[in-house]
Amino acid sequence: MFKRRRPSVWFASIICIMLIAPAVAEDAGVHISRTRPETVYLERRGDHVRLNFDIELANPSARDAVVNYIELKAFDAEGRILTRRQMGGNGLPGPIEMLPSRIIPAGGELYLFNPFPDLSVDGVITRVTLDIFHDAGRVRAEVTPAPVPGPTLARPPLDGAAFVYSGNDLLAHHRRVALNSEPAKALGMERVTQRFALDFTMLDPATGDLYSASPADLARYPAFGAALSAPVDGEVVAVRADMPDNTLNANGAAVKPARYASFGDDASLGNYIVIRAGEAFIVMSHFAEGSIRVAVGDRVRAGDPIGRLGFSGDTAYPHLHVQMQDGPDALSARPLPIVFDCVRLGQEGGVKAKGAAVDSGDFVRPCETKKAQ
Repeated sequence: MFKRRRPSVWFASIICIMLIAPAVAEDAGVHISRTRPETVYLERRGDHVRLNFDIELANPSARDAVVNYIELKAFDAEGRILTRRQMGGNGLPGPIEMLPSRIIPAGGELYLFNPFPDLSVDGVITRVTLDIFHDAGRVRAEVTPAPVPGPTLARPPLDGAAFVYSGNDLLAHHRRVALNSEPAKALGMERVTQRFALDFTMLDPATGDLYSASPADLARYPAFGAALSAPVDGEVVAVRADMPDNTLNANGAAVKPARYASFGDDASLGNYIVIRAGEAFIVMSHFAEGSIRVAVGDRVRAGDPIGRLGFSGDTAYPHLHVQMQDGPDALSARPLPIVFDCVRLGQEGGVKAKGAAVDSGDFVRPCETKKAQ
């Protein structure tokens, strides 16, 4: 006679069973219409690898489909498995619920952000599969990562300690832009050119806030007016320097200048500089009004003073937005990952890192001694 199992043991068995992906056939209706971006770069970050891509799922069938399990596998050049990651629910509401939406609507699309952007692997990834299981079947995306093409930037643009308030990690607003959304369509966005962007600012060292004492006083923001230097050798190919800085209301919210709407299509950048370095274009935006010290056609060297950090354009706080791309147009150019020749990491800048990528939450300094301004 079999003993009756204790409920806790029985429940645990069910949970373990649910960890195994269901074996289902490929679905003839739901399919992957596109993987973005066209080139997925193999970004190195210490002993981790970043895979920054998104998937568009199309459902031409007459009923909705619901994603219930996702599985990623990474392989090396010999076809050996390097790592495997999964996201499900174990039979209960769980990690799969973290997806903004799991419904692939009938006759519609679902824009799915890769939920496994950061992998720890011992080896070089040459192929990635992403299996997406839904209640009607399964679809698979295959990605062949490419090495980061460069160029590398010589130094961070702030002369002192800078904080990366927002980079391109899983939760960063730079990365998570659904190109099939109505706002993206209204802007005519063809690519997420800011996909690898970095927002540099400064924090109050005592509180960790963006301001000291008062969020409504621009002078209380340590970053406002900070000296900025060219991050790379190159030629200045675009400049805007005439936009007034935003102000702050009593609650600390940004108030744009009254003439903001008249400043044109690039008003969101505020005052900005674009430097061409080889085949790459480095866009830096939100400079302080009247602070830019270079003009179109100037040649700059890494470390040359170029202006001061401001509060112009579409921004809620003083910071310098930096992105790199393969063309001058911020809506159609392909984004490029940012890697520095050398940075000092940590609030005191004690750890030197060469060939480094930085991201949200990092404190960074230039490796060389600050130049006199």
